[in-house]
Amino acid sequence: MAIRRLNSILRYARPGGVASALLALFGMAGVAALSAVAGNDFGAPAAASRHVLVISVDGMGASWYAAPPAGLATPNLMRLKTEGSFAEGVEGVYPTVTYPSHTTIVTGRMPAEHGIYSNLSSRVAGQNPRDWFWFAQAIKVPTLWDEARKAKLTTASVLWPVTAGADIDWDIPEIWDPQKGPVPDPLYIGRFATPGLVLEATMAIGSPPAGEDRDTTIAKLAGYLLKKHQPNLLLVHIELLDEVEHGHGPESPEARAMVERIDARIGEILQADRDAGLADSTDVFIVSDHGFLPVERLIQPNVLLAKAGLFTLDAQGYVRSGTIQTVSNGGSFFIYWPEGGNLEARVRAALQPLTGQGLVWAVFNRQALVDLGADRAAKMALEAPLGAAFDGAAVGDLVVPAKRPIGTHGFLPFRKGLESSFIAWGPDIRGGVNLHRIRMTAIGPTILKV
Repeated sequence: MAIRRLNSILRYARPGGVASALLALFGMAGVAALSAVAGNDFGAPAAASRHVLVISVDGMGASWYAAPPAGLATPNLMRLKTEGSFAEGVEGVYPTVTYPSHTTIVTGRMPAEHGIYSNLSSRVAGQNPRDWFWFAQAIKVPTLWDEARKAKLTTASVLWPVTAGADIDWDIPEIWDPQKGPVPDPLYIGRFATPGLVLEATMAIGSPPAGEDRDTTIAKLAGYLLKKHQPNLLLVHIELLDEVEHGHGPESPEARAMVERIDARIGEILQADRDAGLADSTDVFIVSDHGFLPVERLIQPNVLLAKAGLFTLDAQGYVRSGTIQTVSNGGSFFIYWPEGGNLEARVRAALQPLTGQGLVWAVFNRQALVDLGADRAAKMALEAPLGAAFDGAAVGDLVVPAKRPIGTHGFLPFRKGLESSFIAWGPDIRGGVNLHRIRMTAIGPTILKV
């Protein structure tokens, strides 16, 4: 149903290879749903002359444009919403974190199918704990860039998650040195980008001046790729709203100011598209990975698990090894142990204080996680209560009050406030269509359709 409703926004049905590409990527049922309401293909421009621009605003809940606070100045977002089509909310995937969500957007599949189950990639306690799912080889199903290449269309990306090593013509992936953490490092990114592209772009747009934020640099890079290479598909990841909402809360003045700044960055990318002479042939999709919830306290389940002897800690209190592994996603907490380990009773006994003190909203077993389309290897997951988030620390108090208003995500996708975004605008998009609530898995097929 979600795919059918999204396809009602499209003006044309593409002839030729679109149906076969859809069949390969999403199966016969998806093709039938899309074809039923797409209209006819008369007057549709040739696919090779078309362009698709996907801008993901990390952490932008749908309410920022569907029900914006009074006085919020986002003229670009509101113009695209008014002239195009939009959803009042997008139901994402579990956990509602950046890397699984972005991979669902470009594959149309749930994490259990596409293989990017969380941000962090390690499933062995104490082993590479700072590594993320940076590399595209971890994706188990075809992506939008794979289908574009099959159709002999060109592709580009700017800091889109899980694109290091991707088969993308002009690729500047999101990746950082795990020993330094997520800090901008053009030299490190350049090691994994399309050879020579970072240097080429830097020589064209210049090094970022002191004080320039990352999103401004990202917009400049996107503009450069549009004007220089004119890719048929460009994926852009705008980052800083997520950072601000984590640090100050989702409804803070700082978050509001950042949304307005991001709207200006979107305007700059759209202007670059016009300057490149592509405006009449570009369909624009504004998406996001998740919304946010406010947090007042942090819950640290690893403290209980370490006390139960399920982890070995080093002198600094970091997990060195263990009979289990845990992954904290903020709003959720996934627990792993080896097949045949028979550790469930021991884990549940260790975590009993959480349920006894009302520090968990829900506990999911393996079958429930399979039903949610989440990581099939996880044996158990905890869902945080309202106003709380999970932290991965293994020493200290079980509950730590937040020092100031903060926010997080990673909760179940249908909890209020976690809705992500979808706006579509362009020559192939019907105007004035309110899709109400859709699923994130429908976005990929819709983008592929145009």
